Amino acid sequence: MEKKPFSTPPANTPKWYVLYVRPKTEKKVGKRLSELGFEVCVPTQKQIRAWSDRRKQVEVVLFPNYVFVETDQKRKNHVFEVSHILWYVHFGKEIATLTEKEIAMVRQLGELQEPVRIEYEGFRVGEEVEILSGSLAGYRGRVVAVNGVSRIQLALPSLYCFANVELRQVQIGKIPVT
Repeated sequence: MEKKPFSTPPANTPKWYVLYVRPKTEKKVGKRLSELGFEVCVPTQKQIRAWSDRRKQVEVVLFPNYVFVETDQKRKNHVFEVSHILWYVHFGKEIATLTEKEIAMVRQLGELQEPVRIEYEGFRVGEEVEILSGSLAGYRGRVVAVNGVSRIQLALPSLYCFANVELRQVQIGKIPVT
C-alpha cells in the first residue's frame, strides 16, 4: 500500500490574521501596515456622537483593539515593526485566522448605513467548557460565574467535591455539542 505524503499549505500562502493593538491606535496601525505593503482591514462606520454642547459625526472603529492583516508565514513577524501592535489573537495555542468570506463580511459591516454594534460571544453560567491553556489545559469544567474572568468549577467525583478556578476567558473554550 502506497503512503500519501501529508501536505501542508505552502508557507507563502497568505492568510488573514487578527492583530491585537493598543487602544485607539487601530487606524494608525492599519495605515502604517499598508505603507509596508500589507493588505489591511480596519472596518469603520460613521456614527453620530452627542456631547453636552453638540452633536458630531465621527468615524468609529467597529472592532476596537483589532486590526485584520493578510500576510504569509515568511512575513508574519514583520508586522511587529509597526509600533502599538501587541500580539496576534490566539484561540488556545492556535493563532486566529479568518477566511476570505469572513473578511468580506467584516468589510461589508463597515459599509452599512445602519448602526452596527459588535458583541462578543461570552460564556454562560452552567455551560460546559474545556481549559485550553495553562497548567490545567485539557480539563473540562462548568462555568460558575462570569465577570471579565470566568470562574470554572472542576469536578473531583472521587472526593465528592469541586474546585473553583478563576481563568481569563481566552484560556477556555466551549465544548462543541455532538
